[in-house]
Amino acid sequence: MQIRHHYAQGTPQDAQRRPPASMPEQVPLKKPAYRKPPARDSLPPQKPITDEPAPKKHAVWKIVVKRFFQVLGLLLALVMVYVFLLMGEPDENDQLATQSTAQEETIRVPIAAGEVTGTADLGLLAANFGKPVLALYVANLPLQKATLFDTAFRGGYARRLTLNYTFSDGMVLTMESIRPTAAVSLLADDRYRLNVDSLYTVAGLDAVRMESDVQVCLIARGSEAVYAVLCPMAHAEELSALLKLTSLMEPSTP
Repeated sequence: MQIRHHYAQGTPQDAQRRPPASMPEQVPLKKPAYRKPPARDSLPPQKPITDEPAPKKHAVWKIVVKRFFQVLGLLLALVMVYVFLLMGEPDENDQLATQSTAQEETIRVPIAAGEVTGTADLGLLAANFGKPVLALYVANLPLQKATLFDTAFRGGYARRLTLNYTFSDGMVLTMESIRPTAAVSLLADDRYRLNVDSLYTVAGLDAVRMESDVQVCLIARGSEAVYAVLCPMAHAEELSALLKLTSLMEPSTP
């Protein structure tokens, strides 16, 4: 098989082909140049479709003032809550009153009623009453009778000792001792009117005055019993002098 070789004109057939002397041996690398995309036309701002006005940006000082008032309102709310909680807490006097109310005695078993005339057996009735008894000591106002009895009260009983003293004209001055102290409500009467024109003391206890058209009622409360003085309106002027002769008689052992 014959291979035909073609040679350029004027080139010896046995010579090798050579590149020109000006031809570079290595081709320098070039980064391809990328053309930037043409700038697009910017659209003008579009108006909202609705008729509502566009929201406006709030000024910085308005935001600061708003935050300040929000913090101030929160502080005021906390202060008000603290004040209400402080007012709701009972003070020492309220706690003592609550303890006193909780420890208020309840008489469950009644005693047999008793009545005496004069002062001979008054000590026995006072002992059966069980607490200090309000009494009056004056020669010209003798004790007519004393009565000890129980009255139904709040599911139990209220114990009452009543002393009746007689004026010279036959009218009666009544002194009553009642226990427990809550049983003072048994003396309530729609005919009474509160009178605060003068201050009164009954056996060393502050008393409040109520009066009707026919009678004056002074009520004083002790730690163990409540006391009442009932005086006819006709002798109301003598009441202040008579109160100076009142005292609490301690019960003695029968």
